[in-house]
Amino acid sequence: MRRWVWLLVSLALGAPAARAGGATDLTFSGHAPAAGHLALTAGAGVLGSDPLYNLRLGYFASPWLGIEATLAHNPSSNVHALLHYANATALAPNRWRFRPFATAGGGIIHVFPGTSINARSVTKLLVDVGGGTHFFLRDDVALRFEARSFTVMDQQEAHRGAYHYMEWSGGLTFYRRLHDPESSETGALP
Repeated sequence: MRRWVWLLVSLALGAPAARAGGATDLTFSGHAPAAGHLALTAGAGVLGSDPLYNLRLGYFASPWLGIEATLAHNPSSNVHALLHYANATALAPNRWRFRPFATAGGGIIHVFPGTSINARSVTKLLVDVGGGTHFFLRDDVALRFEARSFTVMDQQEAHRGAYHYMEWSGGLTFYRRLHDPESSETGALP
C-alpha cells in the first residue's frame, strides 16, 4: 500500500502542469482553485476497523463551497458494504499549502452478507459529518486527509436505532478548471 501512495505522489510531483501560453511549471503559486472547478479524489482508509476505498467527484461553484459525490467500498472479511453519498463541502479561505474543509451530507449504505451467512442484502440510510485538510503539492494536485463520522439508521420491525462508524482516510486529489479565469480571478486589471 505504501508503495502505491509513494508512486502516486511521485507521479503527481513529476508531471508538468499546463499553464497559459503553453509554459510548464511545477511551483506552487499559493492560490487555491478558483470558482468553477472539478475535483477528483481517489482514496483509501478505514471504516471502523475494516479497509475502505473511495472515489470522489466534486464540483465547486465558488472558491469555498461545493458538492461532492462519493462511491466507497468496504471489503471486510464477513460482509461487504457499498456506500454512496453526497456532501456539501465548505473550504476555508486559506492561501497556503494547507486548506482545511468541513463536510456534511447523506446517502445510503448497501450491505452484502458473506457466503457463510444465509441472509439477504440490506440497504440503510446514512448521515455523515466530518472534516479534514488538503495539502497542495501543486496548484492542481493535493493530498487529502479526513475524518468522518457515519450514522446509519436502522428501522427494522423488532427495533429502531442507529449505528455509528468513524472513517479515517487519505487520498490524492486532482483539480481541473472548467472555464478560463476572468480578470478578477487572476488579479489582472480589466
